[in-house]
Amino acid sequence: MHEEDAFEVLARLKLLEQTLTQPPVFRAESASRPLVYGYVRSVTYRPRYVEACRRALERYCRKEKLSLCGVFTDHGIPADRVVRPGLTGLCDVLRLPDSFAAVMVRAEHLSSDEQIAKLLAEQVRATGARLLFVRPHSTCAELPASGVAALPGSGAYAGLPQWWQ
Repeated sequence: MHEEDAFEVLARLKLLEQTLTQPPVFRAESASRPLVYGYVRSVTYRPRYVEACRRALERYCRKEKLSLCGVFTDHGIPADRVVRPGLTGLCDVLRLPDSFAAVMVRAEHLSSDEQIAKLLAEQVRATGARLLFVRPHSTCAELPASGVAALPGSGAYAGLPQWWQ
C-alpha cells in the first residue's frame, strides 16, 4: 500500500466518523417546533369526516407552532374497543425520542366511554408524550355530569372529563 493511499483511507475514515457522530438532520430541524402526531377514530368508514379532522389538526398545529408529522386513523372502531391498530401505531411513534405529543380533535376520538377513554389516555401518556385536544370542551352526551369538572384556575380547561385531570 502506498503512502498516498494510506492518507486517503485515513481521510475517508475521519469523514465517516464525523458523519456518524453528527445527529440526523431531522432532529436538528425539530428543535424549533415540537413533533406531534394526530389520531382520528371513526365508528364507520367516513373519509370526508377523517379528512375534515385532519385539516382541523393541521390548522391547530400551525396556530400552536407544532410540527404535525402524521395522522393515525382507525375506521370502523367502536368506542368500546380497546385494541386499535391506529392507536397502537400512534403509541409506537410517540416512544421516539423527538416526539412531543399526540393531538386529537376531541377527547371522544379516544372513546365516549369514560373508563375506556381513561385507559387509552393512560396508554398514550405511558409513552412519555403529552395528550392535546383541539377542542378541549367535551361535547359528548354520554359523559355523565359527574365526570366533568373544572381544573382550578384554568378557564380554558373547564369542562374537561374527569379522566383528563
